[in-house]
Amino acid sequence: MTGKFNRRNFVKGAVLTSASLCAVISSQTEAAQAQGSSSELPPMPPPKASLPTGKIGKVEFSRLMLGGNLIGGYAHSRELQYVGTLMKRYNTEAKILETLELAETHGINCINTPVWDNNVFLEKHWKRGGKMKWIAQAKVGPNYSLDFFKKAVDMGASGVHMQGHVSESMIEEERLDVIAKSVELVKSQGVAAGVGAHGLRVIMECEKAKIDVDFYVKTLHPLKYPSAPKPGETDRWGLGRWDNCWCNNPEEVIEFMEDVKKPWIAFKVMAAGAISPRFAFKYAFDSGADFILAGMFDWQVIEDANIAREAIASAKRTRPWRS
Repeated sequence: MTGKFNRRNFVKGAVLTSASLCAVISSQTEAAQAQGSSSELPPMPPPKASLPTGKIGKVEFSRLMLGGNLIGGYAHSRELQYVGTLMKRYNTEAKILETLELAETHGINCINTPVWDNNVFLEKHWKRGGKMKWIAQAKVGPNYSLDFFKKAVDMGASGVHMQGHVSESMIEEERLDVIAKSVELVKSQGVAAGVGAHGLRVIMECEKAKIDVDFYVKTLHPLKYPSAPKPGETDRWGLGRWDNCWCNNPEEVIEFMEDVKKPWIAFKVMAAGAISPRFAFKYAFDSGADFILAGMFDWQVIEDANIAREAIASAKRTRPWRS
């Protein structure tokens, strides 16, 4: 051996090798991105599987819908601070398009995202022949403007609902009229109008006021997971310590929703990944949810679609399907 092997030489060589490798990967990534931006996307492949559907307004939606939190980086990862950034780094535009393709070809025909997020991937999906429907979350603007609701309709949403935190703020401010006006505006455009909520009080107030919503979006999950909050650790809207709870009274929700005639989309059914999809999907459909939102990475889509198909087929529910 002619070279002298010591720790300093080893570290120096390792650093140079790592730098070279990173440069190669970076160059390849930039080339791939440039090629992807300049060339047309291939047409959508044919469907490989279907899922049961239900109707909201005049539109048929798959009973399993794609949640948008993993795409937007809304991690809800308790005290872990890096997860949202990790989600965004993983879910590049190419990966999002791949996820939409997988979802649609396996029967999932709807995604839910905020209208203020960058939804350009949806436009690209539609341009290649994708039929993914979009239910948009909207919020109230300055002076209680409803511009975000109108924007969602103009962008092609099949349904629009007030985001849960916003609905709860309107209830706190005693501005139920703003919720009612948002529903009226969306419906006047021929689009399904809904209201989202973490806390049950929002839906109770809307039902009491007989606001003519087309659907509700309400959290539902049991509190049977290790980091679930203890009694008294959640606020009135179901938000707990360390960002870890969104339905603090599932039994009350199930009981109240039993008599609600409008379709119900349940979300946070896995408590942001703390509950397995096999248990969570069955619990939600058995408990009366008509549809469920589930955040899915690309590698989870096929399995989750299969689990949902089984859960729907075997559902033991007392609440009739409201669609």
